[in-house]
Amino acid sequence: MIRIFLILVLFLIHCSEFSREGQIREECEKTRNNSYIFMLPILERHTTNGNTELNSAVWITNTELSYKKCISESEKNRYNLRSN
Repeated sequence: MIRIFLILVLFLIHCSEFSREGQIREECEKTRNNSYIFMLPILERHTTNGNTELNSAVWITNTELSYKKCISESEKNRYNLRSN
C-alpha cells in the first residue's frame, strides 16, 4: 500500500509542473511560430512602400528580439509557482 502511494505521489510530482517557466516558453514558441506562419505572407503581399524584403527583414528582427525577451522573462519565472 505504501509502495503504491509513493509511486502515485512521484508520478503526480513528475507530471505536474510547478514552475511557470515551461508554460511561458510554450507561449513564446506559439507566438513566434504564429508570427512566421501568418504575418510574413501578409507582409509579402501588402506593403505600404513596396519594399517587401525590408518589411520582412524588420518583422523577422522584431519577432526574434521579442522572442529573446520572452525567453528571458520565462527564465526569471523559473522559481515562481503557478497559480493554477
